[in-house]
Amino acid sequence: MKKEIDPKDSPRGFAFELWKTAGMPKVTIFKTFDITRLIKVAKRSGMKTNMLMCWCIGKD
Repeated sequence: MKKEIDPKDSPRGFAFELWKTAGMPKVTIFKTFDITRLIKVAKRSGMKTNMLMCWCIGKD
């Protein structure tokens, strides 16, 4: 038996609303990361922070 689910009533309703109003929905991240150590590594090694951040996300 099929059952219709309203996204607003589901446990992920809040995330769904944020996703709908996001500027770039495909790359929206809902988690906050502390990148202090990443910035220190970037300055020491001469690499860009964005490149290191992309590497960390892709590594997981």
